[in-house]
Amino acid sequence: MSECSHCHEVLASPLACGGCETLFAVSGELSPFDVFGILPAARLDRSALRKRLLELQRLMHPDFHGQAGEALQGIAEHNTAELNAAFELLRDEAKRASYLVEMLGGPSESAERQMPQAFLMEVMDWNETLEELKEQIAAEPAEVAAQTTEFRAELNLERARLIESVLDSLEAQVAAPNTAALAPIRQELNAVRYIDRAQDEANQIRLAAENAAR
Repeated sequence: MSECSHCHEVLASPLACGGCETLFAVSGELSPFDVFGILPAARLDRSALRKRLLELQRLMHPDFHGQAGEALQGIAEHNTAELNAAFELLRDEAKRASYLVEMLGGPSESAERQMPQAFLMEVMDWNETLEELKEQIAAEPAEVAAQTTEFRAELNLERARLIESVLDSLEAQVAAPNTAALAPIRQELNAVRYIDRAQDEANQIRLAAENAAR
């Protein structure tokens, strides 16, 4: 961790000092982990991350520097935007994992589009289930609404399993990076993205069924 150039206290973030409350204009791109002043990690304590957010928001918020002049006000606004963007990424397990895969030298979403081979049969079954549910809305809307709720619960369980697998794998990669091992992790994240899309579609089916049942 670097020191503040004004008071020499260890910086809470490259964007602000918790000791003298000086704000810094940083050129170049910071990782979300850098912004929060924490080491890269696959798993983060959400309550600790939220507490850290509130501490840094107090240091950087434009209202806190409202009387300090236009230039410092602009830095405060920029740093607050950086902080909020970093928080949105870090608090989302899938987004955080995706960022780490690329940070560690793995493929991006566009470079690796495949899903795990073992997952493809489930995808075919789920696609078939979604089509069947859509076809049954007019005839059995109440039943479709109930079945869709059960289907979404099944998807949630599989998503949770995949996320745990991804985070377990990434913890090992952060400790000892192996670029060849990152493509399978990206494939699991692609499966998570598929589940998220299937969840959205299932929710639309549920809403349509509930409206048809009225």
